[in-house]
Amino acid sequence: MNWYLQKSLEKQWKNASLSNNFIFCRVMSENLDLCKDFLEMLLNIQIERLQLSEAEKTIDIDFLSKGVRFDVYVKDGTGRCFDIEIQTTDRRNLPKRARYYQGILDISNLNQGFDYEELHESYIIFLCLDDVFRKGLPIYTFRNVCSEDGKTPLNDGTVKVFCNARKYDKMPTERLRTFFRYLLENKTDNSSFAKSLEEKVMRAKIPAEQWRTQMTLEQEMYFIKKHAREDGYAEGYRVAVAEKEEAVKEALQEKEKAVNEALQEKEQAVNEEKLENARKLKDFGVSEEIISKCTGLSLQQVQEL
Repeated sequence: MNWYLQKSLEKQWKNASLSNNFIFCRVMSENLDLCKDFLEMLLNIQIERLQLSEAEKTIDIDFLSKGVRFDVYVKDGTGRCFDIEIQTTDRRNLPKRARYYQGILDISNLNQGFDYEELHESYIIFLCLDDVFRKGLPIYTFRNVCSEDGKTPLNDGTVKVFCNARKYDKMPTERLRTFFRYLLENKTDNSSFAKSLEEKVMRAKIPAEQWRTQMTLEQEMYFIKKHAREDGYAEGYRVAVAEKEEAVKEALQEKEKAVNEALQEKEQAVNEEKLENARKLKDFGVSEEIISKCTGLSLQQVQEL
């Protein structure tokens, strides 16, 4: 790879923050406590727990239908679905995209033979770095209401939310203001929440495998765009970018899966070593409380040996 291009990509990765699509998806999907806290603040709802989290979840309805890839897809314990999209550039057709995404959510969550009553609430959330509707609001929340009286709700359980990060100072809570300021400007304050956000972003950037894969993606995108511009084939450019992006992201998911499996195996080996050490200490008559402190195992685990 061209040396100057490599240095440019390295600098981009070094400066990348929460507004980077890859980092955002990783941070929100791997930190369910943060995701839960954010959804509760933004939507003013209570969530007992989030039990499902997938980054860049792909749903294909059938061969002829347009598939979608949700940035961050989560469910809570009641079956409510949340799709969180980070939108840093293209603002075209966001309302219709939200409409289509909500329909796909419903189709994917209602199995054949089930009653429509089984459809749970679904939320489509776009986090935008700009004001989509140009009305100066920090948050735009849409629910279906009767046009004639302006107050009778349809109660179909669908909600669409568009956030305007540029109005972070008008967000309803201090933590939301901190979140969106960091998203927009990559700036934090001295609050524990801001420091926690920055720490999670740094952790998402640490694994060398993630850096290499992301750089490969950026490199491929650069050369595809360059060659497409030189050849002057606009349609070929769009198709090539989409196909290559899909292939590289699939490779990224496979590599990430392999890394996670390796980490799980390592963690299992460490736990087995702790158990073996605990058994030896127990054979020597060491008290269960001391064994627990020395090995890091819970008292219950020691008692079950």
